[in-house]
Amino acid sequence: MSSESPIEILPPDSMHLSAATGWMQLGNTDEALVDLDKISDQYRGHYEVLHLEWHIHAQRREWERCAELGGYMIEQYPNSSAGWINQANSLFYLNRSHDAYQLLEPVAERFPKNEAIPYNLACYACRFGDIDLAFDWYLVAEKVGELEKIREVALSDPDIEPLWDKIGK
Repeated sequence: MSSESPIEILPPDSMHLSAATGWMQLGNTDEALVDLDKISDQYRGHYEVLHLEWHIHAQRREWERCAELGGYMIEQYPNSSAGWINQANSLFYLNRSHDAYQLLEPVAERFPKNEAIPYNLACYACRFGDIDLAFDWYLVAEKVGELEKIREVALSDPDIEPLWDKIGK
């Protein structure tokens, strides 16, 4: 059971969710969606179902659908950082990096231990060309997360390439 939703998904729906997860992990998003569609209406809005559906559509690069799901996650689970991050990333991949930044930046203080938020804000700022702002957010991500892990990811992430010289120093 997810801490994001107090309702436990019961069989057979929990089995469909597991099967969909397995298919997605194997890279077969078509079969993942088939199993996800078998989940009853009672659980369609469950946090775990929405989160998995977002990831399936993200793997398919269906960013409009991801934006819809992210928005719904924010409405239903506003105290979960995942919905905010998913929605912002959807906007980013729709080439709306300013919108992504404006959505995520105000909630950064609500999730101070989540290094993905400042890291993503750094990516968004890189995309719209504010390198100083991007580096400030990158430094926050380093402080919140594991420095070496963050640095390793950043130095192979093309979204943050404008910072590579600063990070490498």
